[in-house]
Amino acid sequence: MDLLKKAEELGATFADLRVMKIKELSLTVTEDREIINTNGVDEGFSLRVLYRNNWGYKSGTREINEEDLQDAINVSYGDEKVNIVYVPPKKDKVDIKVKYEFNKSISEKLNDLKKLRESVFSLSDRIKSVNIRYYETHYDKEYYSTEDRDIKQKYVVSGFSIVVVARENDITASAYVSKSTFQGYPLEVFDINEVLETLKRRIEGQLKGKTPKADKYTVILAPEVVGVFAHEAVGHLAEADLAVNGILYELRGKKIANDYVNIVDSPYLDFPMAIGLTVYDDEGIEGREVYIIKDGVVNEFLTDRFYSAYLGQKPTGNARAEDFRNPVIIRMRNTYIMPGNFSYEEMINDIKQGILLVSPRGGQTSPDGTFQFGIQEAYTIENGEIKEPLRNVGIAGYTIETLRDISAVSKEFNVSPGYCGKDGQSVPVGVGGPYVKVNNMKVGGVVD
Repeated sequence: MDLLKKAEELGATFADLRVMKIKELSLTVTEDREIINTNGVDEGFSLRVLYRNNWGYKSGTREINEEDLQDAINVSYGDEKVNIVYVPPKKDKVDIKVKYEFNKSISEKLNDLKKLRESVFSLSDRIKSVNIRYYETHYDKEYYSTEDRDIKQKYVVSGFSIVVVARENDITASAYVSKSTFQGYPLEVFDINEVLETLKRRIEGQLKGKTPKADKYTVILAPEVVGVFAHEAVGHLAEADLAVNGILYELRGKKIANDYVNIVDSPYLDFPMAIGLTVYDDEGIEGREVYIIKDGVVNEFLTDRFYSAYLGQKPTGNARAEDFRNPVIIRMRNTYIMPGNFSYEEMINDIKQGILLVSPRGGQTSPDGTFQFGIQEAYTIENGEIKEPLRNVGIAGYTIETLRDISAVSKEFNVSPGYCGKDGQSVPVGVGGPYVKVNNMKVGGVVD
């Protein structure tokens, strides 16, 4: 590209250009309203130059020109000397096709959501409010660099979520289901009857369930909860910009869990809800599978070009930006615990008294490795059988101790969708894993 050649002529040691076109539709249906939140296109560029060992940036919503290049060079200053990895020239085009087309009009999509609303209310007369959100985001990305990288990518991420509030006597409960995919129109990708059954089960559990006694239990984490743990409690600690000052940095090469504990961040998984797909990242780097923990050993971190050079590590393809207005930062893609050799039934049968944790409800982690998550669906386990539903459940712990206390990992495996926030940016991610047995998990509930 001529502009990038011009950057080199002006003394830049490296320059790259991102051009993005994002077409977005967002709809909301509640018990009494239908709303078109967003329906439009956002388009622009982001130019980055490495000049005298410092970054300079410029972004805009029009065609880029030489004045933008000069502006980027003029603001390239700082005390730190930037060193990055370089990669060979490459030209590639990635177009991830959908299985179910988005060929319905907005009014037809709203009608589908209204029908879904009717189906939700028909689940129980105790449901008092419903909020259904639908979205689709069409990404068209181009990347160019002074290394003669020319990468073009097209894909769509779409999904819907259902949040309900139900009341019975003096108990008010809420439950939700969220589905997202890169395979096309989500109301056709997913089995709606299965979604409704899940929602009904969660409502019943929240209304009828008992609150457990606060204590330490042997627990089974289902794939949804495992995914949130892998992402929040491990993945963030492995993002190199955070890792260099975190608890995992000094543990590289050290064993912290059993051999069958493997935690991976992957650019692409052939699961409908693995929406963190990043064949190439926003620095033009091919995504590769990263074993954060391999055979129980802290193995490697997620990097961008800068931290790959800093750590002397092969680039991983984890530099992502929400849009052209934001700078690239290190982000996860699809983060999960690898499956093991046990069956789900074997793991349940082995527990005399414990808890099955099925679905998370929010949570937070700290740089020191402490975490706490809410749980919206859980059940008691007694003598190898799943028994009563539980409500008002939360779990807490310390990442390293929890990894150490993993005592079994199932063959069964699944991935769930999510959106991750960092430095004011939100990007789609996948989270998942098998069923995981953890000893001595701190479960919150009623305190004697």
